[in-house]
Parts: sequence; structure tokens; C-alpha cells
Amino acid sequence: MAGNSGPGPGRGNIQQLRAVLPVLLLVTLFLTIPPVSATVYMYNATGNGTIQGLINTTANGDSVFIPAGTYHESLVIDRSIVFGALDTASPPTIVADDSRAGITLEADGITLNGLHISGTAQAGLLVRSDNNRISDISIDGMSRGIELKNAANNIFSENTLVNNSIGVTIDRSSRSNTFFLNQFGNTVEVTGQSTDNLWYQARQDYGYGGNSFSGPLGNSWKAYTGTDSNGDGVGDSSYTVLETAAASSGAAGAAEISDHAPLISLPGAYSLLVKSTLPTNATGMSGPASHPDIPAGAEQQQLPDQPVQNPQVSDVPGSQGQYPGTVPSSGPGAGTTPPPGGFPGILLLFLVVILIVIIVSVIIGVWVERSRRKVHPPAAHVEYVQASPTTNATVVKRPGTTDPASGEWKDQSYFTAHLPPGLERKYPDAEYMGEGGVGRVFRAWDPDEGRHVAVKIPVRFDEVTGSQFTKELHIWQGLHHKNIVEMYAANIFPMPYIEMEYVESSLALMKFPLDTDKAVTIISGVAEGLRYAHEQGIAHRDIKPENVLITAGGIPKITDWGLAKALTDTKHTGVISFSLHYAAPEQLAPNIYGEAGKPTDIYQLGVLFYEMVTGRLPFSGTGMGEITQAILHDTPLPPEPSGRNADAIRRIIEKCLQKKPQDRYASIADVLADLRHLGYEE
Repeated sequence: MAGNSGPGPGRGNIQQLRAVLPVLLLVTLFLTIPPVSATVYMYNATGNGTIQGLINTTANGDSVFIPAGTYHESLVIDRSIVFGALDTASPPTIVADDSRAGITLEADGITLNGLHISGTAQAGLLVRSDNNRISDISIDGMSRGIELKNAANNIFSENTLVNNSIGVTIDRSSRSNTFFLNQFGNTVEVTGQSTDNLWYQARQDYGYGGNSFSGPLGNSWKAYTGTDSNGDGVGDSSYTVLETAAASSGAAGAAEISDHAPLISLPGAYSLLVKSTLPTNATGMSGPASHPDIPAGAEQQQLPDQPVQNPQVSDVPGSQGQYPGTVPSSGPGAGTTPPPGGFPGILLLFLVVILIVIIVSVIIGVWVERSRRKVHPPAAHVEYVQASPTTNATVVKRPGTTDPASGEWKDQSYFTAHLPPGLERKYPDAEYMGEGGVGRVFRAWDPDEGRHVAVKIPVRFDEVTGSQFTKELHIWQGLHHKNIVEMYAANIFPMPYIEMEYVESSLALMKFPLDTDKAVTIISGVAEGLRYAHEQGIAHRDIKPENVLITAGGIPKITDWGLAKALTDTKHTGVISFSLHYAAPEQLAPNIYGEAGKPTDIYQLGVLFYEMVTGRLPFSGTGMGEITQAILHDTPLPPEPSGRNADAIRRIIEKCLQKKPQDRYASIADVLADLRHLGYEE
């Protein structure tokens, strides 16, 4: 720095190293914490393996889905996983003969959903752990439907227990469990010695009889004959469950159990309107109870928060399909299981982390001290220049006629993402914009045409990525439409790249919900682009806000054709990757709904339209297992757009979001026909 009497290069380098030292220590700390890999398995009933064998291969956080059928097994789940039906409309049947239980839960944090259990085992479901969620399970014709042994903080909802000798039996050590929206119809409904459990959920938004209500929900009891004066589906008086079996046998601790919000109708008449993803207590309460029969001071138990993840999907040959991804240890099924070894294990882990941090600190300190004694400036022929703060690109500028002054060099901010040398000469001063699954995008200036362009290169240089990138190149270069980002040039030399139209913004940067008319205009433009692609025999299969760019004039343009498929191509497409929230049922379960194609684009168009007019996604959950289940089986809350044509917009969205491809619009052209009735003009 000519003319500057400040610190020399050695001292400046030391100051820089000291500034980044805390960051290095934090990075080291994070690297010592191993990630938890989560996989979704789909059991193949035609394979040679057993369901128990598949469970034994899973790890905490994984999910296992079972197709319809009858399976003669007794299962023990001893890890924190999601386990349930692939299609809850056709639940698989677990037949357990001559065993302790049809299914035994031995680990904390298990999610069990959508199964039918029968047989001659002592119990249909034996719960010996905590913080599990059991829903949509039907058990009939058994000695005991559900048995709780030293189990706490479990939630049982929307289950059916009928024609069993005993519906639920609870030992003295089981407490703080919650039962609501279940159907009971057994010889003896409940037995046990613990009364520290709740037989209703104190606050829930639900639909009943065509109206919406908010209040407590209990269970449906075969013997309950109460009245419902206000029409909310909940009885006016509590229902007391007498432990007939325990009392008649003279067992100690026989007690009365009360449901303070018994249901007038069967659980199927009630629909839960909101399933909160925020932490709640075991009763689902976020505030005080509002029902007059609910006692004050009911105990509340906290459940862990669980973030949403977007996995990538891949097929694995054998007896199951896998959906690999990465989730934190608090993900679905992780529950609240303590680390192995309890407190000593935690202390040992803490000491190991501290030791590693100390060692790294000493190494860095020695390095800094040696740098202080002798620092070599970089080669004088390279000058690092300050890039624009809005970019993320490395720009290395070689001086033309003037070299830096002797003994001085410019130490300024620089970025690490840059085009390879072969393309850097073609596109000087390119600015890094972002990257997706297989591509990295830069903004560059084309001096010949006098315009900005976007340049896309592979994010990695391996065989799979290269094949996928080349496939995208060949599909995209044949598409020319006002609602599709235009490809200007492409080549595989000096390396694979695509030069395309530069568009200033994307739909993902807009704040949802949008004005209804604006949403209709944008979705109509996207539909026009898809119609043209379908006419060329191309399905996009990855429509989402990030893949819809918006020009300065408000024209939507579809980009990123990396997942696009030529409909005449019957070969496997290689890399399978998409955003889970926008995935169509056939992308998650092709064995049930068929292969992805044109109907997939129609479904994803519906998801996008839903999000644009409501500000929320139609399907969500606390982990990839719950999201997958919701997409495959749940009906989303009806969209309620504001403004004109609200009913017509709702009908269009709901038809696009049908589970079965044949129940959706027959073509994008039919979608456009209904959109034009809303006032859209080409």
C-alpha cells in the first residue's frame, strides 16, 4: 500500500488470523458432532426378507412404510423410527400368533401409523417406552388391545379398539399418556392401577357436522349415552370408565377414569383442522382448558420441536426402497432418548470436545507465532481485487501494465466460487449467483450481444452429475417459448456449460400470499410454458418457486430442466432429486400411482397455485416421514383465496391436487381453459 505508514504485511496477516480464530474453533466444534443419516424404507412384500429384518437394519430417525397385505410376524421396534402403512386407505395387517404382543415398542420417540393388528398374541400393541405417537391403529379380537408397561408421555389418537377382551391396560408406573379421538367398544374398556393419564385433548381446532369448533376432544365410548346440547359433537357430561375387570377380581388400585369430553359420534365424523408443528404438551394444549368439566392444573408434558427436511430420493435394489437424507437427531422418531451412558457419557463427550479444541488452538497459536516472525507476501504478479458485495464469485485479476509496488500487495476481500479458467476467459468478471442439485450459475456479460447472460456449469465433475447435466442440455436446447428461459448456447468444450437468458428475479423472492389476479396471471404463464413443453414430449417434474423466474415486465419463465424427462425415454433417469414439499404422489410411490409424467406437472402446478394464494404449503409435517405420509394419504385444508373468483380458484387447485393422476385434469390445456374463465387472456 504505497504511501501508507501503517502496519506491514506480516502484522496484517496476524490480525486476520486472529480474527478468524474463533470461527475456526467453532467449525472444529461442529465437526466433532456426527450427523444423523435418515433413510425412508419401503418394504417389498415380494422379497425374501422379513419386516423385522428390515427394522433391524434401520437407525434412529429412519422411516419404514409397509404396503397393503397380511404379514404373520410379531414385531419389536427397538429404535426411534417412523413405522406405518404405505397407504393408510389399505392398511397392512399384522397377525401375531402365540407371542407376547403383535407389536412391541421398546425405544422412545417412535411414530406408529396406519396398521391393523390381530391374532392370538396376549396384546395387540405393547408399549414399554416414552414419547411415542400412535395413530390410526386398529386392533380387534384380542385379549388386550393396548398394554402400557412403565410408559410415559405417549399420545394415542384416532385408533380403533373394538371386540377385545380389554381395550387398554395400564400398569402403576405408566403416567402422563394422552388418549383422544379413539373409538372404544370392548368387553372391558380400561383396566390398570394408574390414574395419572389424560383421556381427552384439552384444546383442538376441529370440524364437525359442517361447522368448525375449538375445544376439548375426548374419545368415542360404546356405552356412553350423553347428550350434546350445543351441537359441537362433545357430550354435555363426562364419561366415567369403571375398571370392571380389576374391581371384580379385587385387584388393588382399581380406580375410576374420566373422559371429560366424550364424543357423541364415531371419530370419523370429526376432522382435525390444524395440526401445529410448534412444541406442545402431551395433551396438545397451548393454554388453559376451556371445557367446564376439565379440572384445573392438568399436568402438561413438552414435546420436542422437529424441523422439516427435504431429502433426495434414490432407488435401492432388494427388498426395500431408500430415501436418503440428513436430519438432526431431534428429527422424526428421535424422541427424547438420552445419549448412551447417561451423564458419564455426556461428560466424556464434553471432555473430548474440549481436548480437541485445545489441541487445535495450540496448533493455530504456533502457526500464528511463526507467521509473525516471518511472513512472505504473495507473488507480485497476482492482485486480489474486491468483488461486488452482492456477488459470491472469486475474481482474480492479473495486472496489465502496472505491477504492485515493490514490497506491497493488496489484501482485500475475495471470493472462492469462480468459473473454470477455460470459461473465465470467455466470461470475464462473472458473478456467482447460486447452485442447485447438479448446476452452478453465474451472471456474465456478453459483449457481442450487449446483454447479461446466465452461465450454468456442473456443480461436480463426476460421471453421474455429468450425465444428468448433459441430459438437461439436450432437452432444454429444443425448447423455445416466451414462458421458458431461453438457452442461447451450449457446449461440452472446454467443459459442459449452458449460456441462457438472464432473468432478474424469481417467484421464490416474492412474499406469499399474492394478490389473486397476480397469482392467476403468473400461474397461467407457467401453465402456458408447460403446455408447450408437453407438446414437445417433455415433462418438467420439478415445478417450484425457485424454478419460476420473473422478468422485469412480470413474465414468468420456467427454468432448471435438470429433472425433465422426454416422455419417449423409457430408460431410468439416473439421479432422482426433487423438493419433497412439491413432490407428487407418483414421485414418492410409483408402485401405487404410476410413473411421473405430464400429470406430475399438473399436480405441482396445483401445489404452487395453492401456496401463492394461501401463503402456506398444502402438506407439511415435523419430518420427512410425516410429509411423505401427508402427500400420499391426507387431504389438505381447502384453499381460501381472497378476492374475486375465490370458489373457482379453489376448484382448480383441488382438481390439480388429486392423489391419483387420472383424477386430475386430463391435460395442461384443460387447466388453461378454466384459468381463462377467471379473466386470463393469452
